[in-house]
Amino acid sequence: YQWLIFALCFVVVLLDGFDTAAIGYIAPSLVAEWGVSKPALAPVLSAALFGLAAGALVAGPLADKLGRKRLLTGSVFLFGAACLASAFAPGLTELTVLRFVTGIGLGAAMPNAVTLMSEYCPSPRRALLTNAMFCGFPLGAAFGGFLAAWMIPLWGWRSVLELGGVAPLVLGVLMLLLLPESARYLVARGAATERVRAILVRISASAAQVGRFVAGEAQ
Repeated sequence: YQWLIFALCFVVVLLDGFDTAAIGYIAPSLVAEWGVSKPALAPVLSAALFGLAAGALVAGPLADKLGRKRLLTGSVFLFGAACLASAFAPGLTELTVLRFVTGIGLGAAMPNAVTLMSEYCPSPRRALLTNAMFCGFPLGAAFGGFLAAWMIPLWGWRSVLELGGVAPLVLGVLMLLLLPESARYLVARGAATERVRAILVRISASAAQVGRFVAGEAQ
């Protein structure tokens, strides 16, 4: 069960890396198809990075109010939908706005994926698994370059954004079905003991014997 949580969060970070770097892969095609100058692409190339900063800033407070799973899943749906919409942008202005929205989702997803996964990691392996999960970001960016080199000649630059949009939407559905809410968040919010126990018993059978969960301990 813990490996499942790790795998889902790893793929979130993998797609985060792919979508962050995607605009760089398609920039030469934008210049060729839209006939714009390279300096004109500067806002498009930087929009997602500004969105990343904004998303990261609001992610923590919102997660404390809405829950880790809800915000993480919503962030994945947000950057997936915005990236998919970017594939149909008619011009640079629309593409810049959509890339900024994509960045907000990307920026909010990363810290919440790290937080949720670290809460469910075994303590002795937390540092190792957290660092392993972060490897998904450069891997997503790197593999995206190979995919773009293959896809753009066949289907055009829009196909890269379509892939970067559809894959997170599919992942978001899987997260809704398979990803648990943070047990610490549930306890802090006074959730029913049975709800917390149903999650933790999948990690340790001893959780079935716990009568009450309080912040930082079980009784």
